[in-house]
Amino acid sequence: MEQGAVVSIGTFDGIHLGHQAILHELRRQAEAHSLRSIVYAFSDPPRWALHGGEERFLLLPTHLRLEMLGRYADGVLPIAFESVCRMEPADFVETVLIGQLHAQVVVEGASFRFGRNRSGDLETLHALGNQMGLKVISVPPVLVHKHAVSSTRIRAAVRTGDFETARDCLGRSPALIGTVVRGDHLGSKMGFPSANLSIDPHVLVPHHGIYLVHATGDRFRVNGLLYIGLRPTLGLGKLRFEVHLLDFPASNLYGEVLEIHLLTRIREDRTFPSLDALRVQIEADIRIARNLLSAYPLFEERISS
Repeated sequence: MEQGAVVSIGTFDGIHLGHQAILHELRRQAEAHSLRSIVYAFSDPPRWALHGGEERFLLLPTHLRLEMLGRYADGVLPIAFESVCRMEPADFVETVLIGQLHAQVVVEGASFRFGRNRSGDLETLHALGNQMGLKVISVPPVLVHKHAVSSTRIRAAVRTGDFETARDCLGRSPALIGTVVRGDHLGSKMGFPSANLSIDPHVLVPHHGIYLVHATGDRFRVNGLLYIGLRPTLGLGKLRFEVHLLDFPASNLYGEVLEIHLLTRIREDRTFPSLDALRVQIEADIRIARNLLSAYPLFEERISS
């Protein structure tokens, strides 16, 4: 006989404080009822299927999101939204939650929607649960600065460089995950060696500019400056992610995965009349960054394993 489960359904993009409240309640209910905890996680956000023209950006790469969810639950089941989006709410509860997942308890947030055309909500789930013997636990929203935490709110904050709001909503600094790849070594030739990063194209990045960051690798955690932009002074036109690590050699990092924790914006990207003018500006950027370091102590832990 299959063991019963406590189930939570959603995308959990970013795994922010609101998600964490749901996941902690999921685990608490599982322990209280001696059941398995299962996260039924959409591989891609439903909004991608529902709003085809919408920008397709995430706060975390999918593989990392699923890995992090596994720290909260006994099992994580990725599911394509398209495979269940046409089911009526009652069919979804009976066939998927009870029939496939053996759910005895479902834990969801206040904004939960499900079923064809998003026709089911928490009230629907409670009513169906009463009919089918399924316990439903609703978790109230987490408020930050008097507004509910949501992935949409965090994406807007990251896009505009409001990392303080994003940090307050996530419970950690927003981060980019990138693999160090070979570049043209222009930074080294100018006296500012940098690590060039390959970043998942579906992960949201801030507007082009220079940012103060914490960079963490397998064996180090250092301060740095991240450049996001097209290097307009050189007229190359290709989006680049380059991190200059302060007081740390950037050589021999090829193939290493770095977490770049975004702290604050130093300036926007712009075109300079010459490489000498660019060099002078980079020196000024580094001075500004060093003056800001005392406000951002190196405490960030790696979010990936």
